[in-house]
Order: sequence, then structure tokens, then C-alpha cells
Amino acid sequence: MAFAAANAGQALPRIVLAGILVVAVNGIGQVYAPRVLPSSLDRGFWLAGSGLVAALAAFRGTAPLIVVVLVALLFTFLAVCGRSVLYFLVRRARRRGKAVPALVVGAGAHGHQLARNLLAYPECGLLPLGFLDETAGEDACVPVLGGPGDVVRVVQAHGVRAVVIAGQGRQSTARAARSLGCDVYLAPDLGELVIDFVTSREHVRGFPLVRMRPEAQRGLSWPLKRALDIAVALTGLVVSAPILAVCAALIRMETGPGVLFRQRRVGYRGEPLELIKLRTLKPADAHESETLWSIAHDSRIGPVGRLLRRASFDELPQLWNVLKGDMSIVGPRPERPHFVKKFSRAIPGYGLRHRMPVGITGWAQIHGLRGDTSIEDRVRFDNHYIDGWTFRADLKIMLQTAWSLLRPGGS
Repeated sequence: MAFAAANAGQALPRIVLAGILVVAVNGIGQVYAPRVLPSSLDRGFWLAGSGLVAALAAFRGTAPLIVVVLVALLFTFLAVCGRSVLYFLVRRARRRGKAVPALVVGAGAHGHQLARNLLAYPECGLLPLGFLDETAGEDACVPVLGGPGDVVRVVQAHGVRAVVIAGQGRQSTARAARSLGCDVYLAPDLGELVIDFVTSREHVRGFPLVRMRPEAQRGLSWPLKRALDIAVALTGLVVSAPILAVCAALIRMETGPGVLFRQRRVGYRGEPLELIKLRTLKPADAHESETLWSIAHDSRIGPVGRLLRRASFDELPQLWNVLKGDMSIVGPRPERPHFVKKFSRAIPGYGLRHRMPVGITGWAQIHGLRGDTSIEDRVRFDNHYIDGWTFRADLKIMLQTAWSLLRPGGS
């Protein structure tokens, strides 16, 4: 019995390792990714691969290779059988009324065909409650519940959990639905060019569906962004404390009392924040502070102020904004309310920058778009960063920012 207990004790770590590897490999292969109409054979290659990796981990050095291969095949067979039973139960539950309540945006011919198929085959998992369209349409299989601009009201009123975009020009509708926690799908018409560019897609009775990426804030790596912000801001404030003390003394000698400059800016989701910087110029009045676009070439800036701005030392107090949660280390730069209103009217996509917490540095800044540079270019770079945000992107931007500050003439 003692020998058996010893063998069990040695085997347990290998079994645990095998289980971890199964989950890891299947996660990499997106085996657990949600699908509209799941199949037991989806990602079968990754299932087999995870079985082989797990078998190697569990039996390494204790069994012949043929045994390892047979165990991997048995695991794959059992996994497929288990998935078959699970998906059979899912489809049956959907046919019995457990499908996800959905809206179809676009009541044209394509939208009607899609809605009819979803109604006829509830096992697909999407049950259309109605359309969103500007016109009532004719012979609609489900009612028109409002226009695309009514998506928030309709989703909240009817408990909608999925939105299918079957029309053109619905970007704002799709983003609004996603922000409410809905799964959003694009249903391109047959023959549309986008189908040739998208490799990962699903289908409902031959209608292609492309799942919209979830918001970055709902991703598993999003908490890492805040954790990194706190770590960098706290470390930065401690390390830069002597520099801030020297800068404060020099500013006081050059411009007098009041070394900190506080200014209202527009932050995440349009919320106001009070940004803190080292003062490099005393504005004539509050109106000038709020509406003067650039002071880079202002003759009132003294030698100390110019040095601080060139070295970006005047930005260091913003680490306190980051620590408080008003800002992030990486994100679109916050702007004053006066200019936010002005640019939002004149530049398409400007307001979309507020989907992400504002930051000290960002994708636009490391490409030289700071100070008196093109706002259109900044908007394009900022929205590109937000649309494809990853934790790796933040690390890359932070490293490039550090390098630009350290190299000669980098800032």
C-alpha cells in the first residue's frame, strides 16, 4: 500500500500538469471560443494536439510511445463524444425556446431572409425579436421596433443579448450595442468583398456571420493595464521626486509662486478631469488657458520652462493623475473641453478617442504627433490603437517612449 501511495503521489503532479496543458493548448487554439452553431468537430486538430501534449506530460519516461499515442487518441475520442452530447443538449434547449434574443439591423431583402432563417432554425441560437430600420418595411416576419439610433432603448426594453448588422453604415449602432454587453455580428450580403478578407467567420444556414471583437475593457488582460499603470506611476513618482523638487525650485525662481498648473481636460467616456503639470507659463487669464492652442513658441516662456518642456519634465505630475485613476500611462492625450467641442464637430472620429482612458503617452505621440501637429493624423493613430488594443501594445509604446526620451534629441 505504501508503494501504491508513493506512485500516486508521483503521478498527481503529472496529472495536474497534463490538465493545465490541455486547457492551455485548447485556449491557444480557441477551442473554447463561443460559436453561433457549435460542432463537435470544430477545432478537432487542437483537441488532438492537446491530448497528445497531455499524454506526453503524464507518461513521459514511464510508458512506450505507442501507449502515449493511444492515450492521446482515446482522449480525443472522449472529448469529441463529450462535445457531441453537450452540443446536442444545447441545440435541443434552443429549439425549446432558449435561443438568445436578437435584433436584426436592416430590414432590406438580405435582413428579411436572414431573419426568416433564424426563426425557422432556432437551433442556430439567435431568435430575432424585431428589426431596427428607418422604414417599416413590407411583409416583415418580425416587427420593426425602431431605427438604428434607437438601439439603446430597444436593447434595454426587450432584453436583447445579440445584434446582427445586415445593412450598411451601422458603425455607431454596432458599437452602442457592444457597449451594452451584446454579442454583435456582421452579416455581409452574399458576394460582398469583406467575405474575401475575413478568414475566421461563422454561418447561419449559409449566411456568413463575422463576430465583432469585444471591447478591450471586457478582455481578460484589461486588469493588467490598470495594474501596470499603478506600478509605473508609483515607481515613477518615487524615482522622480528629487527631479520634481529641483524643477519646482527653478520654476518658483523664474515665475514666482504656484509651481503646479491645473487644467480641466476631457477624459474617458467624456468625463472631466483635472490634469496636473509643472507650470512653464502663467496665462493671462482663465480664458487664455482654456482656448490658447499652443504655447510652444510663446515669448513669455523662460529658459527654465523651455528646458522642462523639451525634457518633458513638466508632464511628470501627471503620474499622480494615473495613480488616482483619472488617466493611464498609455492612451489618447486628453484635450480641453473647448477644443473637444471644436474638433468633434470638424473631424470625423474625434469623439471615438474617448472609448479608452486618456494617457500621458500614446500611439500618436511616439509617431511624432504632439504639440502643434495634425489633429486628423492624431485621431487616426489614436483610433487605430483603440481598435486593436492589446497589453503588448501598451508595453511597446512605453518602451518606445522611454527610448525617445533617453536618446539625444529624442523628445
